[in-house]
Amino acid sequence: MTLPLSFVAVTISFVMLLLSGAGAAGAPRNVGPAFSVRSDGGNWSLVSPEGRKFFSLGVCVLTQGTAREGYDSENPGYAAWQHYASPVAWADDSLRRLKSWGFTTVGGWGDFKTLRQSKEQTLSLTPVLHIGSTAGAPWWDMWDAKNIARMEGVAREEILPLRDDPRVIGYFSDNELGWWNATLWKMTLEQAPSSGQRQRLIRLLRDAYGNDWQKLTADFVVEKADNWRQLERGGMVFMKPGGNGIRVMRQFLGLLADRYYQLMRDIIRKLDTRALYLGDRYQSFYYPEVALAAARHVDVVSCNLNAAWNDGTFPRFQLDTLHALTKKPILISELYVAARENRSGNRNDHGVYPVVATQPERADAARTTLEGLARLPYVVGSDWFQFFDEPKHGREDGENFNFGLVDIQNRPYEELTAMFASFDASRLRAALPAKRLDASSGVPRAPRDPFAEFAPTRALKHWDRERGFVRPVADTPIADLYVNWSSNAVYLGLYALDIVEDAYYRSTSVPKQDRALWTVQVNGGEPIRARLGAGREALVNNERVRLESISGLNLNVRNVAALEVPTELFGKAWLKAGDEVDLAVSLVTHGRAYTMEWRGRFTLRD
Repeated sequence: MTLPLSFVAVTISFVMLLLSGAGAAGAPRNVGPAFSVRSDGGNWSLVSPEGRKFFSLGVCVLTQGTAREGYDSENPGYAAWQHYASPVAWADDSLRRLKSWGFTTVGGWGDFKTLRQSKEQTLSLTPVLHIGSTAGAPWWDMWDAKNIARMEGVAREEILPLRDDPRVIGYFSDNELGWWNATLWKMTLEQAPSSGQRQRLIRLLRDAYGNDWQKLTADFVVEKADNWRQLERGGMVFMKPGGNGIRVMRQFLGLLADRYYQLMRDIIRKLDTRALYLGDRYQSFYYPEVALAAARHVDVVSCNLNAAWNDGTFPRFQLDTLHALTKKPILISELYVAARENRSGNRNDHGVYPVVATQPERADAARTTLEGLARLPYVVGSDWFQFFDEPKHGREDGENFNFGLVDIQNRPYEELTAMFASFDASRLRAALPAKRLDASSGVPRAPRDPFAEFAPTRALKHWDRERGFVRPVADTPIADLYVNWSSNAVYLGLYALDIVEDAYYRSTSVPKQDRALWTVQVNGGEPIRARLGAGREALVNNERVRLESISGLNLNVRNVAALEVPTELFGKAWLKAGDEVDLAVSLVTHGRAYTMEWRGRFTLRD
């Protein structure tokens, strides 16, 4: 990933540009046709300036790798100078390779300056601007004119060299901001009383609680302030265990997101009126409030996709809900699979990403993901992360994965590149959309051991998650529910996103009553209640059921669980094909932020 510019560098560059008058009017010189997006009856596409609809297949980090002066022989990585006589020779060969493998686009962190010098450069471009992460949004006061000027300065340096290039599809404003609710709340309250961001937070609290201090303190623990006037001057507000403060915190998150996307759109449009605003590349998860705010300002919603299972599959809700919330086309800005068998020596152990054993398995998993995406009518493209493997012993942050199309010695992984070369998105998208199966057509049999390999990227993988999928009551869930059966039990599987930060609480400890609550009732039997999440061991109110779960705190947002409900608990001696079961299931996420329900009568099938 590229390193952020310093505050000083951004400020100096911005001032110099203003003094020189470069781009002073902000109007791009190129007024030719631009890329656009189109929906034909709900089937979305990118459209080239020539009017051609296409599915964008891109590659991230198409760079020359480690420079000669920074090369570390003890931690070898990809270095173009070891293989090419010049940077342009590298660009020529790399672009020829990518086109032969079926790629259409250079994604984030491309060496655009060098690539554009090549006669082979006919690919589309989607740069990452890093406006917010470099200039401090959304963490610093986004109503401060100085901060806004810094944002525009960062964007100006990135956009001006590219805005006249007709191959630019659009710009990502940032990458993986995270939108951490508790952290943004805390950092805003730490700002000066004059901060427009802090003032808006206090105003929201006053409005939400009708200026009633007692109502506020029923949901929050307030430090260094005993009344509204004191809180306006300073103080910290933490969520009170058992309260409903998280709902107001989510409202504030939506307010910040709306301001961020409005600023990013205005800055990008000022500097390049033609290009699309492609969002900010969500970190494989999203808050619904942030997605709703984005929908008002972006042309395309972008989301990185960390496949939930190492076979390349992902939950239905993850993208279906994102599209249902935004009504916008979606670009998958990163996808990846790694293999333990690789030529770079990557150990693939510093992060939770999908890892398989061999390169053929890696190619199969990548194909599964790509085909699944191409069949979604609202997905308009996908970018592979990345062109080359990470260094043998990892990047500066330790991440050490076999993510490359080529190894660190520039040799292609032929199974993977052949898969991309044969991938035909247009064929998949032209086919009539098939109605996906679910449990309404019959509940499938359970695997031999439903709890086998209960670990990240493998738990529930061997379940029939297509036929066992239970449709939710509402159409914007942030969890999937699966059901299957054996002769003596009904099994329920849950895959949810539950974003839990320890910064919500003064004690930095998540209390039991605020952990996610999963409630299951089968055939009207006694409700089973399980406390999940926050990286803690799951708790259940009935010793006769078996429960396994995986969850985390802060960066780890996956909440995966499996429950075995013996037939004796709902008045049956055993089960057989043709029997019916009634399910009433709910999930209330951390702090009672969101509630999802699944209900229905289902027939058991072989």
